[in-house]
Amino acid sequence: MKLKTMKHVLICALLGACAGCSGTNEKAAPLVTSNGLPFTAPAHYPAFSWDEVPVYMMFADGSRLLKDSEVQKIASETDFICIEKNHGLEPLGDAVLGLEHENQAFKQVKPGIKVLGYLNGALTYPFTRYTQMLTAGKVDQHPEIKAYLMTDPKTGELVKTRGLYGYNVLNPDMRAWWSDAAADMVRVGNADGIFIDQMHGFGWLHPKEQNQAVIDGVGDMMAQLKAKIGPDKILLANNGAHIEPVFAVSDAFMFEHYKRSSTHTKEKLLQDWQLMEKIADAGKLCIYRFGATADGSLPLDAIDQGQSQPRLTQDEYVELSKKQLELYLALYLIGAQPYSYFQWNWGWKLQTGPLEHYPEFHKPLGKPLGKYTREHPQGWEFTREFEHASVWVDTDKWVAKIEWK
Repeated sequence: MKLKTMKHVLICALLGACAGCSGTNEKAAPLVTSNGLPFTAPAHYPAFSWDEVPVYMMFADGSRLLKDSEVQKIASETDFICIEKNHGLEPLGDAVLGLEHENQAFKQVKPGIKVLGYLNGALTYPFTRYTQMLTAGKVDQHPEIKAYLMTDPKTGELVKTRGLYGYNVLNPDMRAWWSDAAADMVRVGNADGIFIDQMHGFGWLHPKEQNQAVIDGVGDMMAQLKAKIGPDKILLANNGAHIEPVFAVSDAFMFEHYKRSSTHTKEKLLQDWQLMEKIADAGKLCIYRFGATADGSLPLDAIDQGQSQPRLTQDEYVELSKKQLELYLALYLIGAQPYSYFQWNWGWKLQTGPLEHYPEFHKPLGKPLGKYTREHPQGWEFTREFEHASVWVDTDKWVAKIEWK
């Protein structure tokens, strides 16, 4: 009897499939992309499994640090997080210290969790030791750093966007200083990598003939940063997968979908899925982020005409996020690849999603049984089968259905 059992275990290990092995073989089975390429993740990547929806979270609370119960809750939902912008700024005086504190807290609860820091690649949020002087009342006292900022060519005055100064990516000294700062955040925070926001380099503020120089400048910033943090740290570029110099040096990419009228169109969503394949085929990670919106029931043309959004309470947003989840989760599942994660929130604060519970994230999903199918060559209905879910979405009519098996 013992010999038979040993043979059974050996056969299961060789075949990678066995109904009586508690699902362990499914996790051990090799991952492949939609194009049939094997995906072998390096050791510094976060955990990934098709057992349930792979979730990524990103959040901040500038007024306080996380409670133990909040650390436990978030760690139970995901293996991959980012401590955002100004987290812990008020109690600690520096978002870098906020990252360090929360990274330690999460690692005590879940040693394998991957924790990223945050730094903006274009705007001078003054939440860190590197950028705290970049405000109207302080910047003149730091002329060496002031020289790194965008100026109006006509007036010579510093340019402000959303109340913040911007970095001039055409300045090589700025790129070296910025990449030093980002790498130091990873070091001090003992983080597993860093999320870099805004890959645009303020291209519209530079003359058109400098467009390529701006792209090259952003690429050089990211290349310097990657070299400084090393091959075993994750460099995550927000909305940067389409920028070739950024794609070449980054480990991970986010599809943020921050503006429905431009990033939710059926053409853009199809491009997303194609880029997700390219990312996975290259052995890189991606995060597919959507957020519940108060205008979610409006057609795109109404939104484009500037129809105002209703103001909602916290409880109303919680309910709205539960109602809208199926559509956006379906959009993710149609294009999901190995090491692509889903992020669902309605903002970037701790209170805008990460502490909520969504049963769909805990239903059995199973591996995809193939690439998505476009039902008609010129149509906008797409379907995809997973072991435990059937997904259908119409990106023209903006409707979707997930049938959990």
